[in-house]
Amino acid sequence: PTGATGAADLNAYGGLYNTTPQTLNLTVGGTTQLPLPSTMPLKNVAYSPANSITASTAGVYEVNYYTNVSAAIGTTVTMAVRRNGTAIPQATVSRVLSVGVGSVYSGSFIITLNAGDVIDMALSALLAVGITLGGGVNTTLTIKQISV
Repeated sequence: PTGATGAADLNAYGGLYNTTPQTLNLTVGGTTQLPLPSTMPLKNVAYSPANSITASTAGVYEVNYYTNVSAAIGTTVTMAVRRNGTAIPQATVSRVLSVGVGSVYSGSFIITLNAGDVIDMALSALLAVGITLGGGVNTTLTIKQISV
Protein backbone atom coordinates (compact mmCIF):
# COMPACT_ATOMS: atom_id res chain seq x y z
CA PRO A 1 0.00 0.00 0.00
CA THR A 2 1.14 3.52 -0.77
CA GLY A 3 -0.97 5.36 1.79
CA ALA A 4 -3.09 8.43 1.43
CA THR A 5 -2.28 10.96 -1.25
CA GLY A 6 -2.79 14.68 -1.04
CA ALA A 7 -1.14 18.03 -1.30
CA ALA A 8 2.24 18.25 0.41
CA ASP A 9 2.70 21.37 2.47
CA LEU A 10 5.12 22.75 5.02
CA ASN A 11 3.77 23.07 8.55
CA ALA A 12 5.40 26.49 9.09
CA TYR A 13 7.22 29.06 6.96
CA GLY A 14 7.74 32.77 6.52
CA GLY A 15 10.07 35.45 5.29
CA LEU A 16 10.92 39.12 5.48
CA TYR A 17 12.92 41.41 3.21
CA ASN A 18 14.07 45.00 2.70
CA THR A 19 14.27 47.06 -0.49
CA THR A 20 14.85 50.49 1.07
CA PRO A 21 18.29 52.04 0.51
CA GLN A 22 19.50 53.43 3.84
CA THR A 23 22.49 53.95 6.11
CA LEU A 24 22.71 52.30 9.52
CA ASN A 25 25.06 53.90 12.06
CA LEU A 26 26.86 51.20 14.03
CA THR A 27 28.39 52.03 17.40
CA VAL A 28 31.43 50.47 19.08
CA GLY A 29 30.33 47.56 21.27
CA GLY A 30 26.71 47.71 20.08
CA THR A 31 24.57 45.70 17.70
CA THR A 32 22.09 47.08 15.19
CA GLN A 33 19.15 45.01 14.02
CA LEU A 34 18.77 44.88 10.25
CA PRO A 35 15.46 46.39 9.07
CA LEU A 36 13.11 43.87 7.44
CA PRO A 37 9.87 45.80 6.85
CA SER A 38 8.38 43.80 3.94
CA THR A 39 6.62 40.47 4.44
CA MET A 40 6.37 37.26 2.45
CA PRO A 41 3.57 34.68 2.78
CA LEU A 42 3.51 32.98 6.17
CA LYS A 43 2.09 29.95 7.95
CA ASN A 44 2.42 29.24 11.69
CA VAL A 45 4.95 32.06 12.26
CA ALA A 46 4.50 35.68 13.34
CA TYR A 47 6.23 38.88 12.23
CA SER A 48 6.48 40.39 15.69
CA PRO A 49 8.42 41.91 17.25
CA ALA A 50 9.31 44.14 14.27
CA ASN A 51 12.05 42.99 11.87
CA SER A 52 11.92 39.41 13.12
CA ILE A 53 10.22 36.04 12.62
CA THR A 54 8.74 34.19 15.61
CA ALA A 55 8.23 30.43 15.37
CA SER A 56 4.75 29.42 16.54
CA THR A 57 5.52 25.70 16.68
CA ALA A 58 8.59 23.80 17.88
CA GLY A 59 10.57 21.81 15.34
CA VAL A 60 13.56 21.67 13.04
CA TYR A 61 13.80 24.67 10.71
CA GLU A 62 15.89 25.68 7.72
CA VAL A 63 16.93 29.33 7.94
CA ASN A 64 18.17 31.29 4.90
CA TYR A 65 19.68 34.76 5.15
CA TYR A 66 21.18 37.40 2.86
CA THR A 67 22.34 40.96 3.10
CA ASN A 68 24.52 43.17 0.89
CA VAL A 69 26.22 46.06 2.71
CA SER A 70 29.05 48.55 2.22
CA ALA A 71 30.99 50.54 4.81
CA ALA A 72 31.90 54.23 4.99
CA ILE A 73 35.33 53.33 6.43
CA GLY A 74 37.40 50.16 6.33
CA THR A 75 36.65 48.01 9.38
CA THR A 76 35.58 44.54 10.45
CA VAL A 77 31.82 44.10 10.31
CA THR A 78 30.03 41.08 11.77
CA MET A 79 26.59 39.97 10.60
CA ALA A 80 24.76 37.48 12.81
CA VAL A 81 21.45 35.69 12.59
CA ARG A 82 20.18 35.68 16.17
CA ARG A 83 17.80 33.51 18.21
CA ASN A 84 16.18 35.44 21.05
CA GLY A 85 18.86 38.14 20.76
CA THR A 86 21.84 35.73 20.88
CA ALA A 87 24.04 35.18 17.82
CA ILE A 88 23.76 31.71 16.29
CA PRO A 89 27.38 30.46 15.82
CA GLN A 90 26.81 28.78 12.43
CA ALA A 91 25.30 32.02 11.09
CA THR A 92 27.79 34.58 12.40
CA VAL A 93 30.16 35.95 9.75
CA SER A 94 32.89 38.59 10.23
CA ARG A 95 34.55 40.35 7.29
CA VAL A 96 36.95 43.23 6.81
CA LEU A 97 35.09 45.68 4.58
CA SER A 98 36.78 48.16 2.27
CA VAL A 99 35.35 51.64 1.85
CA GLY A 100 32.36 51.69 -0.48
CA VAL A 101 32.77 48.08 -1.67
CA GLY A 102 29.68 45.91 -1.33
CA SER A 103 29.98 42.72 0.69
CA VAL A 104 27.46 39.89 0.64
CA TYR A 105 26.66 37.90 3.76
CA SER A 106 24.52 34.89 2.91
CA GLY A 107 23.95 31.32 3.94
CA SER A 108 21.61 28.58 5.05
CA PHE A 109 21.55 26.40 8.15
CA ILE A 110 19.31 23.98 10.04
CA ILE A 111 18.37 24.58 13.68
CA THR A 112 15.91 23.29 16.27
CA LEU A 113 13.56 26.04 17.43
CA ASN A 114 11.13 26.14 20.33
CA ALA A 115 7.69 27.69 20.03
CA GLY A 116 8.16 31.41 20.66
CA ASP A 117 11.79 31.60 19.51
CA VAL A 118 12.48 34.90 17.71
CA ILE A 119 14.87 34.98 14.72
CA ASP A 120 16.39 38.23 13.41
CA MET A 121 19.60 39.61 11.89
CA ALA A 122 22.03 42.16 13.36
CA LEU A 123 25.28 43.93 12.51
CA SER A 124 28.18 44.95 14.74
CA ALA A 125 31.58 46.50 14.01
CA LEU A 126 34.95 47.09 15.63
CA LEU A 127 34.67 50.83 14.90
CA ALA A 128 31.76 53.26 14.76
CA VAL A 129 30.80 53.18 11.09
CA GLY A 130 28.00 53.97 8.68
CA ILE A 131 26.80 50.84 6.87
CA THR A 132 24.86 51.32 3.64
CA LEU A 133 22.12 48.99 2.42
CA GLY A 134 21.80 49.55 -1.32
CA GLY A 135 18.86 49.62 -3.72
CA GLY A 136 16.87 46.57 -4.77
CA VAL A 137 16.45 43.68 -2.37
CA ASN A 138 19.28 44.28 0.09
CA THR A 139 18.31 41.94 2.97
CA THR A 140 16.22 38.76 3.29
CA LEU A 141 15.46 36.30 6.09
CA THR A 142 13.32 33.17 5.64
CA ILE A 143 12.51 30.15 7.78
CA LYS A 144 10.70 26.92 6.97
CA GLN A 145 9.93 24.01 9.24
CA ILE A 146 11.32 20.78 7.81
CA SER A 147 10.50 18.43 10.70
CA VAL A 148 8.33 18.48 13.80
